This record gives sequence, C-alpha cells and structure tokens, in this order.
Amino acid sequence: MTGHPLDQSCLFKLRSRSKLASLLPASVKALEELGRSTDRYSSWDEQKKNGGTRRIDAPHDNLKSVQRRIAALLQRIEKPDFLMAPVRGRSYVNNAARHVGAVAFRLLDIEDFFPSCTSQRVYWFFHKRMKCSPDVAALLTKLVTFKGYLPQGSPCSPVMAYFAYEDMWAEIDQIVTGSGATLSIYADDITISGRVVREKTIWSVKSCLFRFGFRYSKAKERSLIDTTADVTGVIVSGETLLLPNRQHEKLAALKRGLDKARHPSERQSLQRRLRGRIAQADQITRHFVDRAPDDR
Repeated sequence: MTGHPLDQSCLFKLRSRSKLASLLPASVKALEELGRSTDRYSSWDEQKKNGGTRRIDAPHDNLKSVQRRIAALLQRIEKPDFLMAPVRGRSYVNNAARHVGAVAFRLLDIEDFFPSCTSQRVYWFFHKRMKCSPDVAALLTKLVTFKGYLPQGSPCSPVMAYFAYEDMWAEIDQIVTGSGATLSIYADDITISGRVVREKTIWSVKSCLFRFGFRYSKAKERSLIDTTADVTGVIVSGETLLLPNRQHEKLAALKRGLDKARHPSERQSLQRRLRGRIAQADQITRHFVDRAPDDR
C-alpha cells in the first residue's frame, strides 16, 4: 500500500460544504455554480492510434483547478499494490515488472472506461465509503462528473475511476490471487499472469466486470503462454524487461532524421523527441540496475 488510510483523509466524514470549500479552496457559491453550470466543458472527438475515436470532455480552467485539488486529496489515500495507474511513483514499467517470471499471461482492456464510470458510483464512494453527508457527496459528485459519467479529460477522472469502483477491483484481486496468479491494473488495462492462468479465473473476472457495468474489448484480449508478452508497452521476457521492437525502430528513425535535418528548428524538435524516447528506454534498463541483488 502507498499513502495514508482512507479514514485519515480530510474528506472523510466531511459534513459541511463550507469546510469543503475551504479545502478546495473556493467559496460555496462558486462550487455550487460550477456544479450547476451546463457550460463547464469543451468537448470534441479525438482519433485513437488504432482507429476509431474517443470523446474528450475537457473542463474549463476554473473547474479544472478544483478537480486538480480533489484529485490531489484522493491521491494521498493508500492504494493497493496491484494498482499501477494512476499512482504516483508507479509507471508502466512497474506495471510490466510485476509480471516478470510469469509463464502465462492474459491481457484485458476495458471498453469506454471513463464513460462507463457513473455518477451514481462516484456518489456511492463519497457518501458510503468516505461517509460524507449527502449534500457534500452530491456537490463533490457534480464537480467531478459530466452528463452522468467521469469525463475523459478531467485531471480527477483517473483516480476517481479507481475509488468509485474500489470494491470491484478488490473483488477482482481476490479472484486472481485466490487462483495463484498475479494482477495489475494500469488505468483500463488488466494484466493477469502466473505459471498458469485458468479460464475459470478469467470467466470470474469478466463476470465481475459485467456486474459492475463494464465491458472488455474482445479485439484487444490476448492469451499468451511460454512466449514474450507486451505489457503496457514493455516486453516481459522471462526474468527480463525489454524495449519493444517498434520503439527501437522509432529511435532509429529519429536518429536518421536528425542526421539528415539541416534547419535548426527541425533539429531541435527531433533532438527533443529523441531525448524523450531515450528516457523511456532508460526507465526499462534502470529497473534492473536499481533492484537490490536479493531481488534479482
């Protein structure tokens, strides 16, 4: 676990909107107006890398600052070891490293993750789990949801998506660990691994998702045995983490482009992108360098 217990949060048992306003900080009137306004977001459709579109609902600056504060308060609460994103200090590399040494992998992807996270579940968390008064829970729910769901584009949605369904995630973890396998959650990516991953386990996980209103992408589901696995963009190969071939190819392409570039602005752009790619690759190689000898 990382962070402090839920009942140590300053939001726990919060029963005054004035106290909430002082925490965020904003006036009660301003929060009520933000929660009531129908013109709080800019919305557009964004192309996905693998085809299709996703709906982006980006909050306006005044609402965004309030959502950032709520997200910061939620980030301080302890989260289980299987949750990798959104958790500060844990990355996609940590997510892949959790499955080092596995023989079998099952990769699941939740479809339309944020739009499937309902305002009812957000209210449930603030009222039932955080034990806020109904009026405080309702105001918090209005501040972090849009049209009855968590908006893609809000700084609060990633951490809120976990807490609004923490009972579901705990049940899934119990199913997976009870079968002797290992679970990790990286946003909407579910990775299950072990010496074996039983179909009964996967069926139980999918049933749990369905019961809470989620659907998985059949096109993105992967079942792998005795082979390398691409886990959130990192190759897990036995006891080793590797950079995927596509990332090697992108690095090589950037280096070739830099060799050919003549204009200073083009070279600066390519150098910046190259540094970013190298930094990503270094995260993977450093993972094993930084581990203590007893952990290898």
